[in-house]
Amino acid sequence: MAELGLAGKLSGEGVEQVIGAYGSLDVFPEVEAGLAALSDGAFDVYIFSNGSEGMARPAVESSPVLQRHAALFQGVVTVDEPRAFKPTRKVYETLLEKAGRGPAGEGASGDSNPTVWLVSSNPFDIVGAEAAGLQTAWVDRTGAGWIDRLGHIIGGKPPSVVTGGVDTAVAGIQQAERDRGRGGIGP
Repeated sequence: MAELGLAGKLSGEGVEQVIGAYGSLDVFPEVEAGLAALSDGAFDVYIFSNGSEGMARPAVESSPVLQRHAALFQGVVTVDEPRAFKPTRKVYETLLEKAGRGPAGEGASGDSNPTVWLVSSNPFDIVGAEAAGLQTAWVDRTGAGWIDRLGHIIGGKPPSVVTGGVDTAVAGIQQAERDRGRGGIGP
């Protein structure tokens, strides 16, 4: 609200309504096609949120699209357990642990280099995931291209996949995994 110059312009009740609306957000139109493309079970899929469990779970449960694909999700991973926010490394390590992958590069089943993908439209999330050893698919909703200035943290490395929507991010990940000759997991 401060960034938009709206700080102080809403009453306490108005602020509560805005916060409450978070629990009824729906997904972007192409998300359903992306989830449908994952229905073959080749990937373990997690919802990975910078919100709390109390914020993320109701949002997931209120979305008709996410509910249609509820069986696809292995779980919801939030910042509650690490008690830190993205892009802190511990948050991504928690995702890896919940996915049974242990630290980056150390698979639970002896796989020495499991592929864990993060799909996000937030550049800070992509940089944090890359720094923690995950592969990334960045959804560039504005079409401006990868211009994040925090990339120096990870050696200027861009996301593995850059695309305009979740459906094409999934297709890019599937192609990257076919090119690597293996399956993977993806939040």
